[in-house]
Amino acid sequence: MTPEGDGPTSDEGWARRCNRRASSLLAHIAAAVLAALAVMTFCDVVARYFFNKPFIFSVEITEFAMGLIVYLGLGLTTHEKGHVTVDIVTLRVGERLRAALEATTGLLALGFLTLMVWQIWLRAGSLYAKGDYTPVFAIPLWPVAFAIAAASLLLLTGLAVHALGALRRTLHR
Repeated sequence: MTPEGDGPTSDEGWARRCNRRASSLLAHIAAAVLAALAVMTFCDVVARYFFNKPFIFSVEITEFAMGLIVYLGLGLTTHEKGHVTVDIVTLRVGERLRAALEATTGLLALGFLTLMVWQIWLRAGSLYAKGDYTPVFAIPLWPVAFAIAAASLLLLTGLAVHALGALRRTLHR
C-alpha cells in the first residue's frame, strides 16, 4: 500500500506507476536541457568577455529551454506532490475531511488546468498554422509548443490520480 492508500494492483495504482515513469523520463530530459543551457550560457559568457563575440542565438535558445524545463518538470512535481501547500487548517481536521478537502481542491484544480492545457494545445496549433518562427535564426516555434502541450498532459494525469485517490479515501473511510 502506498501512503495515499492505493493498492498495488488497482487501476489507480497502474495509472500512478505509468504517470511516474513518464513524468520521471520528462524530468530527466528537463535536467539535460538545463545542463545544456548552463553549458551554453558559460560558453556565451566566455565568448562575450574574452573574445568580444557573444552568441547571437542565446536568447532564442534560452527562451525555448526555459519553457521546456518548466513544463517537462511539472508532471513529476505534481506526481510527487512537490508544490507548495498550506496545511494549517487541514492538519487540525480528521483524515476523512482532509481527504474530502483534497478531493475537492484537486477536482477544482483539474477543471482549471484542463482549460489551461486545452489553451496550450490551441496555441501550439495556432503557431503551427501561422508558421511562426524566431526572429534571429527562423527556428519554428510549433515543435516546442507541442512538446510543452504534450508535457502538460502529465500535469493533468498526475493531478487526476491524486484527486481520485483522495475521493476514494473520502468514500471508503
